Amino acid sequence: MKEEAAAASAREVWPEAEGFELAPGGWTFRVGGGYAWITNSGHVAVDPEGLRSHARQRIATN
Repeated sequence: MKEEAAAASAREVWPEAEGFELAPGGWTFRVGGGYAWITNSGHVAVDPEGLRSHARQRIATN
């Protein structure tokens, strides 16, 4: 998934999403309460993680 598509999909759930960073299997991004993620298949996190590394780990399990 390209960054533009990831950002558009993520902002449907997290309008404040910013700072997208490519990760294995998807993207991580900043939100108000920490970091969230979106997989290449379009699954967006609904709960933020405290660290970007935790968000990367969650991509692998989803």
